[in-house]
Amino acid sequence: MIILDTCVIRSMKLDGSDAHLLRAIRDAEAERVGVPWMVVEERAAQLAIKYREIYGKADQALEQLRAISPGSVPDLAEPDEEAVREQFRGQLRELADVLPTSEAALREGVIRESNSLAPAGMKKGEKVGARDVAIWLSAVEYAKSNPGETIYFVSSNTRDFTAGGGTYPSPMDADVEGLGDRFVHLPQLADLLKLMAPPLAVSPDLVQRLLPSFVVHFRTAMMAQWGSVSQGMFTPFPVLSQAAGTVKEALGWMGPRGAIRLTALQVTDVQGYVLGDQDWCTASVQWQVVGLAQFTGGMGIGCCTWTTRILMPLVEDGPSPRILHASPPEAPADVQGVNWGPRPFIDLMAPDSATLRASLESGSKLERAFALFLHALGNYDPDQSAEVAQAAMEADLSATTRIAEIMDRLHLDDGQDESM
Repeated sequence: MIILDTCVIRSMKLDGSDAHLLRAIRDAEAERVGVPWMVVEERAAQLAIKYREIYGKADQALEQLRAISPGSVPDLAEPDEEAVREQFRGQLRELADVLPTSEAALREGVIRESNSLAPAGMKKGEKVGARDVAIWLSAVEYAKSNPGETIYFVSSNTRDFTAGGGTYPSPMDADVEGLGDRFVHLPQLADLLKLMAPPLAVSPDLVQRLLPSFVVHFRTAMMAQWGSVSQGMFTPFPVLSQAAGTVKEALGWMGPRGAIRLTALQVTDVQGYVLGDQDWCTASVQWQVVGLAQFTGGMGIGCCTWTTRILMPLVEDGPSPRILHASPPEAPADVQGVNWGPRPFIDLMAPDSATLRASLESGSKLERAFALFLHALGNYDPDQSAEVAQAAMEADLSATTRIAEIMDRLHLDDGQDESM
């Protein structure tokens, strides 16, 4: 277990490269990452106090502006410090497990601060350090409660905790007695990352070659977020319509997941690591997504781009990759470069469609039902008036949503049996 002190969290951007690597270590199951509850609340309080100070300065600046402004000056919204704290707590929980800080650790913190016992002490003539004691003892208590684990305690607060390379002052030496090599104290996050994730040279070309064997995982993740109308109604996204040749607002992707095509357009910022006994890499990948989209006024083939930061094993068909971060879909910047590929679903809509007949003759019940549904939508005009589009959507959106939700529950994908 990796346990991080408040100073490490304070110096790290939770969406930065160090945090991404910690997530990679965690997601590759090389080690778990944890923070004591006292760390969460201490850092949350620091941010709330900073918010309070900046809010006060902003309010004062507005008062000064009102004194010289010829017009009205809007008021600030009511301050909400708890929202600041809760937002941070949520962000940190995405990176690390929150470890309990026991009542015994909190009580001991007050006692040691009162008596200036390490890691508490004197600062500018004042007794301080109860929180440091609680954080330290949270790590020690976890180590004693989990005898099969090695604990990596990371803190750059060497004044209170020492650098971890020698003997601890009393009573800290008694705290770790019996833990031996299972309690590893590191003064810098960089020391931990070098130990847990030695760097490895990896070329973007290698990642590009390996991505097709993992594309099913990334498509599933994308469809979980934007693969149904019921979700897309709240988070619509821009999609280039093949029929109209313009960018339209899409409510979701339709059809079995295997019908949505993901192509890796660009691989950048590749960093390789040895995590445990496996070679991994992190990389930024821009995908081209092509499939059947539900637009506000109907359905049609569309295309968007989707950018992800991924963690991927450097072997075909290896452990499952992870998405560390994903941006919302965007309209393609290069319209001429879109690879529309085959159009199996749009062909189902055509009158006397051979594709439709083939689906009805040989497809599963679900395939036949979906083929008939698409064929019934063949009269949709992607350029119809807003009034007609609204009427069509009101008439058919309920059925469309229902089919999408059924397909979502079935988790259809390449090579999966769709028979019912």
